[in-house]
Amino acid sequence: MQRDTKPVTVFTLSWCSYCHAVKSLLNSLQVPYHTVELDSGVYLDTHLHQRMRTELRQLSGSQTLPQVFVGRDNIGGYTETQAAARAGRLQALLAAKGVSIPTP
Repeated sequence: MQRDTKPVTVFTLSWCSYCHAVKSLLNSLQVPYHTVELDSGVYLDTHLHQRMRTELRQLSGSQTLPQVFVGRDNIGGYTETQAAARAGRLQALLAAKGVSIPTP
């Protein structure tokens, strides 16, 4: 069974400072991730954009972006992701998905 080498998905907006901050945090931790920018590409379609935002609200309980997921587990936004990394929770979730990241 092959493990996903990028089990982290980050939902962002291209202009959002917290979105940039969470991507910077994940990059500094060498966490492999996929980015879904909700203000570019196919998400420029208003109906698709709104549908995705509604689904994210239902999954995360939050209306804010960014939203970070490890597999199906919602970590939250920038502040929650930073706290999860500091507490080791992010690393544990990644390890459960077969992804190890370097320790500082």
